[in-house]
Amino acid sequence: MKLKSDIRYAIRIIFTLTGLNKPASIAWLSEKTGIAQRAVELIHSVLRQNGLTMSAVGSKGGIKLAVPLAEITLGKLVEIFDGGVEFFICSGKKTNECPDKQKCAMRSVWNGLSDRIQLKLNSISLEEIFQDYVEKPSETTRKAACIAKQDSSAN
Repeated sequence: MKLKSDIRYAIRIIFTLTGLNKPASIAWLSEKTGIAQRAVELIHSVLRQNGLTMSAVGSKGGIKLAVPLAEITLGKLVEIFDGGVEFFICSGKKTNECPDKQKCAMRSVWNGLSDRIQLKLNSISLEEIFQDYVEKPSETTRKAACIAKQDSSAN
C-alpha cells in the first residue's frame, strides 16, 4: 500500500503547523514544505472541512491546527483523502462493475483485510509519528554532523 501524495503533503503541512503560536500563511507553508501554494490551499481546504485545521482572516491571518496532533490519526487522513483502505476496487465502499461481486468469496477476504489495516491506521496518531520525526535526524542532518565531526578532528 502506498500513501497518496495528498496524504503525505497533509502530514508535512500539519507537522509544519505544529508548535506555531500564530497562524501561517499559504505562501509561508509552501516555502517551508516545498509544496506548491495551490496544493497547500487544496489540502488545507480538505483538512478544514474535516475540522483538522482552521483559518484566521485579516493581516495576521492564516492557517493553524484546530486539534492537537494526538487527535489526528493516520487512518483519519487516509479516510478523508482516499476514502479509506481498499485493496481492490471490489472491496470497500466504492461501487464497481464486477459481475461476480454478489457471489465472490474473495470479496469478504479483501474487505476484512482492508478493515483490519484501517483499524491499525486509526490507532496511529500523528503525535506518535511526529515524535519519531523529531527524534530521528534526517540523512542530511547525519551527514552534516559527520562532516562537522571530521572537520573538528582534523583541526
